[in-house]
Amino acid sequence: MATTFDSKLNNFSSITLTELNASASFLKRIDRKFLLTGKQFSEVLEELKENFQVLQIVDKKVFSYDNVYMDTDDYFFYNQHENKQKARTKVRTRLYKDSDLAFFEYKQKENGITSKYRYEFPSDEHGKMTKGKKRFFEGVWQSMYDSTVKVPKIFPAIKTRYKRITLVDRLGGERLTIDFDIRTLDLRDEDASETNLKNLVIIESKSLETNCKSLEIMEKHGFKQAKSCSKYSLGVVYSGLAKKYNTFKDTMKEIENIKNEMK
Repeated sequence: MATTFDSKLNNFSSITLTELNASASFLKRIDRKFLLTGKQFSEVLEELKENFQVLQIVDKKVFSYDNVYMDTDDYFFYNQHENKQKARTKVRTRLYKDSDLAFFEYKQKENGITSKYRYEFPSDEHGKMTKGKKRFFEGVWQSMYDSTVKVPKIFPAIKTRYKRITLVDRLGGERLTIDFDIRTLDLRDEDASETNLKNLVIIESKSLETNCKSLEIMEKHGFKQAKSCSKYSLGVVYSGLAKKYNTFKDTMKEIENIKNEMK
């Protein structure tokens, strides 16, 4: 899919990483996700070029990501999402493979608003819960939850890797991330093999605006927002680790339909 998208991205004007961080970092935002096939996204991409710029670093517009998600032994963070709790936590280390930069990230969702806190660390520590990461996690946790809520012990749980395109609204009010070639792996099972979510493209709109240009385009094409679509949670479910996954059944059905379109 990357080759097909690359050729269409040549029609976009570009934005640098410095410009993106200055205008559209969105560490606090409303997230909206859509699930498309590669063919559907290729068609939508044509319309996005009028209103969006593409992130370009040196000569690259498609980037490789590697995430390791942390959770408790009993998958407390996953169950927050499955049980549709108002307060949901997600913790990961992220490696930007093209630049060899790595960050520890804490994401908190409260009443539909997502806040992200992160710090950079040496890339050779990716996927490891070091003392520095533990201190950072504990500090953010204690600022988010009541002091009576004990800080949980967390460990590497699920690995995801994928390709990403980032588009930014020319007016700076919205950022789109487009993830594809998505693969997940259970890190707690030495014999586990990767799950490949073939043909799936996850588009995520990040903005504090209620009405965004991307939503207008998606609605025009008849695409509805995905009800529950976390790459971490999908990794837990597809690895057979979830005792229940009612929240994700509709999403999984849609993903299977997308995968079957390739057959």
